[in-house]
Amino acid sequence: MASKLFVRRAIIAAVAAITLAGSRPVWAQSPPTADQCMNQLSNCYYWAALQSGFWNIWASGIDCELAAADCIRRAVMGY
Repeated sequence: MASKLFVRRAIIAAVAAITLAGSRPVWAQSPPTADQCMNQLSNCYYWAALQSGFWNIWASGIDCELAAADCIRRAVMGY
């Protein structure tokens, strides 16, 4: 019984160590610039225009605008 508990804890510790070793903190990533946000928006609109059907194009365009708003927010706020 004790060995099962030890093995479970060892597996959990190994998974946690692998996860933490491969991750990068958010503050280490550089925020996007306004130019990058506008380029992403342009590319996203192009992708949205290629969708089939009015409602798919419309919904994809809304997704593009929301993604651009988030990008600009991160560019202005710095994270």
